Amino acid sequence: MEKLLIADKTTWGSKALNLALMQEYGLPIPAFSVYRLNTFREATQQAYLARKQASYEREELSLEGLSETLQTWSRELVKAADFQQVSELQTDGLYSVRSSATVEDSRDTSFAGQFKTHLHVPAHQLREAIAEVVSSLYSLSSLSYLLHHNIDLNEAEMLVIVQEMIEGDVSGVYFTANPQGVLNEHIAVLGFGTGDQIVEDRVPTTTLTHYPMDQLTYFEVTEEANVVTSPIPTDAQISALEAMASQVNELFGPFMDIEFTFKDQQLYVLQARPITTFEQDISELEAKIILDNSNIIESYPGTTTPLTFSFIQAAYSSVFRGLAQRIVGTKSVKEGEILNAYEATFQDMIAMVNSRVYYQIQNWYQLLQLLPFSKKIIPVWQDMLGVRQTTIPQTPSHISGWQRVKVSFNILKAFKSAPKLMQQLDRDFQAIEQIYLTDYSSSASFQQLHELFVTLKEAVLDQWDITLVNDLYAFVFTGLHKHLNKKRPEAELELTGIEQIESMKPANELARLVIEIHQQPDYHRQLRRIHNNSHNTLIRSFVENDQHYLTTAIRNYIQQYGNRVPEELKLETATYQTHPELFIEALLNYPIEMSQESSRQLNYSTNGGFNPIRRYVREQALQGIRYRESSRLNRTRIYGMMRQIFLTMGQRLVESGHLKAVEDVFWLTLDELFALPDTKTGSANFIQQRKEKYQLDQGLPAVNRYLFVDQLIEKNNVGIHIATKQSNGETFSGIACSKGQIRAEVIKIDSIQAISPQDTRSKIIVTRMTDPGWVHLLTQASGIIAERGSMLSHTAIISRELGLPSIVNVSGIMAALETGDIVEMDGQLGTIRRVVKGGSR
Repeated sequence: MEKLLIADKTTWGSKALNLALMQEYGLPIPAFSVYRLNTFREATQQAYLARKQASYEREELSLEGLSETLQTWSRELVKAADFQQVSELQTDGLYSVRSSATVEDSRDTSFAGQFKTHLHVPAHQLREAIAEVVSSLYSLSSLSYLLHHNIDLNEAEMLVIVQEMIEGDVSGVYFTANPQGVLNEHIAVLGFGTGDQIVEDRVPTTTLTHYPMDQLTYFEVTEEANVVTSPIPTDAQISALEAMASQVNELFGPFMDIEFTFKDQQLYVLQARPITTFEQDISELEAKIILDNSNIIESYPGTTTPLTFSFIQAAYSSVFRGLAQRIVGTKSVKEGEILNAYEATFQDMIAMVNSRVYYQIQNWYQLLQLLPFSKKIIPVWQDMLGVRQTTIPQTPSHISGWQRVKVSFNILKAFKSAPKLMQQLDRDFQAIEQIYLTDYSSSASFQQLHELFVTLKEAVLDQWDITLVNDLYAFVFTGLHKHLNKKRPEAELELTGIEQIESMKPANELARLVIEIHQQPDYHRQLRRIHNNSHNTLIRSFVENDQHYLTTAIRNYIQQYGNRVPEELKLETATYQTHPELFIEALLNYPIEMSQESSRQLNYSTNGGFNPIRRYVREQALQGIRYRESSRLNRTRIYGMMRQIFLTMGQRLVESGHLKAVEDVFWLTLDELFALPDTKTGSANFIQQRKEKYQLDQGLPAVNRYLFVDQLIEKNNVGIHIATKQSNGETFSGIACSKGQIRAEVIKIDSIQAISPQDTRSKIIVTRMTDPGWVHLLTQASGIIAERGSMLSHTAIISRELGLPSIVNVSGIMAALETGDIVEMDGQLGTIRRVVKGGSR
């Protein structure tokens, strides 16, 4: 065995090379040496390998026979090797012996878990351990993997790392990107003891999630019988891991897979390699889907129900399609082709992940780039919306140079007509409101309510895209105003003050009403007595029917501003209009001294100076802001109309037996809601599932931005204080490890000895756990479900690389399913559903 010199580190194989580079960079690496079996490169040995591979390819030798022959051959080579340089190691120490194969940790072939690692090896047993590591290159599992990737045996050489053994207290693996395809999400899995215990699923694990851009970290522990059985990382350990990840990324670039251990609170890095399970080269990897909650979090903070999201998704789609029609045109065939090319973009202006709403911001940039001077406009738009990550992704363009000229003309035309059209929109809203007041009835049938919804939707969305033009109008002139008044800080008040006065109208009206009520002690006492002693239905009846002038004022306030409440754009939000008792409570609890303060008029200088350019810009900015505020208040009222319609629909569905409670309507999408009266199947089960998921999603911290490789990924939330949810013995869930949807027959495996690859062909393997020796079975299977495991299981790593759907940590799955069952599995969501029992076919 030849000890390789540091000067020759580029020939070491990537695993050993990375250790050397990290050591030079100052990362805490346990002392190590790298050794090569000299005789492997001799011509006679290379010829021997070539002959054996040829025999296998001619089917003269089985895979099992080839594996047994080469393992014996390689052990004999090690047995005959000169171990003088290995013998120079300290005789009283313990060592770890690891592989560093020349084919290991490449982009296409990770060989994750295929090669032997020996820990706690005393010096006098190094020869045997090294022989085991070298011969593991030719194990049945490794050979199957190697030949599956069309690698010649002569190309694969096994180098060996002998490293000082660190008896870790807590060990794990840290990914600087989620291997499932979330580029800005770091994932670490930790367990007690050494790292081999984790990847072999022998110890309970803790999963740590970190978002560097948000400086946000949380972790999920494993519990058994309400007792935490996995490590609880300390703040110091978390900080050390995050610092280590940053250093490794600085050295090698992003998207790294790092193995580590803690001993007496000291962090040691054991190895690092690129994440190998992404479908494209990591040097070319980029996010195709970018979600950002800038600004939209103000309208939809926290979590949002399915009805609200489906409603606003349809609204965004329609409004942006209308905007594109306005600025591109609709008259020519070419204009129609351009609009069709952007249709997928219109459909995905927003997205929802774990019940939180985001802009799908790459699509916004794609549409903004249609505008003239987009390179100037986009930074203004980013500034106005508070977008923190201002890098603009490359997006496809479907428009020619001549079309850009036409778009420029049309947008300037829209800018010029925006004030007039916004005035018309406000007048149209009054007509829309009158339609609602005339046609809505709490006793209307479901069909009548649906027809009213369609009428209002078409009337509202027909011209609502002009609000986007006005928003851009306001953004541009506000930006110009800011630029022209750099030396006049007080000029900011010329715009901010007016905006605040408009926004404060509901609050000021509330304050005025509070003062008036306090000036009428008898009425104030009556109101408090009703509030304290009456049921909500009696309070509502009082508000609707009492003829006192102050009660009339309360009704007028609720009619005009009753939907202006926190989270007002969420349909599920209880407003003063749907729950008048909440407004009575607000009136009674509003401090009188605050009412007196709020009722004072605010005065701001709005002369803009004598510069005519500044004055013009200020006037245009103010005009855009006023219309923006007016349209936003009208939007709130529209949502109020829709909320009332949906709640009444819910009442009809309760009466028909389709829903258990009126509020269950919010757990349906629009399509599901409108179709429900014609369906015979119950909705209770999936509504309950959605409620449970929503509750779990509420426990997740809000992430400001997601970078997805090619599709949205949701957390399944299996871990901290969460039991795996099962429903009626037919549906199951676990940790999603590898994406893909498949429907196939189950083969349940308790013992691998009795199973051949032919047995698993095109089937879904269901088992308690897997180890590296299962690779030759997995290459034939359609999917894998395991009762134990984590994202770092060999099951997860190999299945991702082979493109197999996989789900692990599915409690009770071995007892629930039988060979011959037909199941559907979704490797992205981590869900499983039994379609047919084996004995039912």
